[in-house]
Amino acid sequence: MSDIIFGRNSVEEAFRSGKEIEKVYMLNSMRGEFEVFVRNICREKSVPLAKVPEQKLAELCGSKAAHQGVAALISKLRYADYRDVISSAYERGGTPFVIVLDSVTDIRNIGAIARSAWFFGADGIILTGNISGSISEDAVKSSAGAILNIPVSREKSVFTAISNLQAMGLKVVATALKTSLSPAECDLHGPLAILMGSEEKGLHYKVLEVADEAVRIPSGNDFDSLNVSVAAGILLYEAKRQRMSATSK
Repeated sequence: MSDIIFGRNSVEEAFRSGKEIEKVYMLNSMRGEFEVFVRNICREKSVPLAKVPEQKLAELCGSKAAHQGVAALISKLRYADYRDVISSAYERGGTPFVIVLDSVTDIRNIGAIARSAWFFGADGIILTGNISGSISEDAVKSSAGAILNIPVSREKSVFTAISNLQAMGLKVVATALKTSLSPAECDLHGPLAILMGSEEKGLHYKVLEVADEAVRIPSGNDFDSLNVSVAAGILLYEAKRQRMSATSK
């Protein structure tokens, strides 16, 4: 699903030609005009940038490769603009339904969530925050190929994503550990974005403050949380159940 390129000219041309770049690795000692160019264009295009030591670059590119201090992962997966995905759903007379993953770093979790999202009829997935890896063969395998069918988008800032989604009429429902609202008690019928946090930290409290509603999956034991892909599957199912119930009336 992804290839690595290295060298200043190759990486710069990849950006200028519009290739889908998953992540850029740059030597942590690099300074100067090219370093500024890479830093700025990664910020502009919401591409994760990692400053790494020489040994890491050598491992990525091959110990004898002339990497010139920079390498990039190029994806064969074409990212979509989530605003276009939502507009298209409205134009078809549908009710937009997306899932937002903020700083979910395990690529296998992303793949598993993509599989559930595709199964339950979500319109797309939006990746925000820091993503440590690329949408690789592991993600495709764990999604059973679904990630190649469902539109996947990227947005660096989760706050920007929430603002844009709300402006387009979507209700943003965030997962939280401290709330009494269960999925069944939450209205998931209308235009909807389900927001999931990272595997380790969940969602920041400031994110919960700007979301429209917070939901918690009730536990049968004194245990604080589920794996993010399992939790996403439960919420996707509940949203689908409510929507099917509404249309059958």
